[in-house]
Amino acid sequence: MKHTHRKFVRIGFLLAALSIILGAFGSHLLKKFLDQAALDTFEIGIRYQMFHALALIVLGISHRKFSESRLNIALWLMIVGVVIFSGSLYALSTRSIWGSDDFKFIGAITPLGGLSFILAWLILFFGGFSNNEKYTVEKEEFTEESAPKKQRERKSSASGKD
Repeated sequence: MKHTHRKFVRIGFLLAALSIILGAFGSHLLKKFLDQAALDTFEIGIRYQMFHALALIVLGISHRKFSESRLNIALWLMIVGVVIFSGSLYALSTRSIWGSDDFKFIGAITPLGGLSFILAWLILFFGGFSNNEKYTVEKEEFTEESAPKKQRERKSSASGKD
């Protein structure tokens, strides 16, 4: 796995962990302070964060199937989408706690995060897969005859290391 893609996988792991932490925080602590509509908004932010955390992990791990430049753009758009979309929903849903309506404008940027998500998925849909044959076809075809040969080669190389 390339260093760049490892970074996206790690960010995905972090965002997934934060989703769980924020979900627990919302269901245990915020329940006392927020009305149901605000809790629902908070939960939407968590849900979209988790979906895109998992997408970062899966796409980062399977990066060889995709055009590298387009995949990188899509993954960055997903991260930007989580920050803007989920972050703005977290801020909007908890603004009654901080006692200020000065941040109502945040609601205006939430759709920009959604647009980032949409663009990321459309980039992958319209041109994400690599046309490069080395990424889409295995170098050696698997046949029933080659499987035992590979197993024997692995056993002999493993026994030679002892």
